[in-house]
Amino acid sequence: MAADVEQTLCEFLKTTQFSLQLDESILPGNEALFLAYVRFIKAEQVVQEMLFAKELVTDTRGESIFLVLKDFFEEKEIPLSNITAVATDGAPAMTGRQRGFIAQLKQIVPDIVAVNCVIHREHLAAKRLSNRLNSSLRLVINAINKIKSNPLNDRLFNDMTI
Repeated sequence: MAADVEQTLCEFLKTTQFSLQLDESILPGNEALFLAYVRFIKAEQVVQEMLFAKELVTDTRGESIFLVLKDFFEEKEIPLSNITAVATDGAPAMTGRQRGFIAQLKQIVPDIVAVNCVIHREHLAAKRLSNRLNSSLRLVINAINKIKSNPLNDRLFNDMTI
């Protein structure tokens, strides 16, 4: 079943423009996980789907992350030129000017729009400003994560905010 869903999504991505949201995380067992989500318009609705979750076997450098994405796209025959925008967490591996993920992607798709997650920067700034502001931001982030962790809650929240 999951293979059918992935195949259907990849077939659709071959013929449409979309944006990527990427995250690289370290799991408790010191394993690096690379997550990719896509956003696109289908039937006049904005749709977000998880594209893949891959383990980064060697390291978490921007070049390595880019190669994992590029290999996936080549395997599924999705043109990298269909990517219109990419959002990352702002980590140096993603944003490095020479060897970062975005720099690698811009060599192939020069007009791509690259943005960094605002909440990540807010969190880093709040940690240094005050304990009260940091705890407030942590409360908001935990609430959002709690809502997003349950698909039903996520849909209900989206209905309430739109």
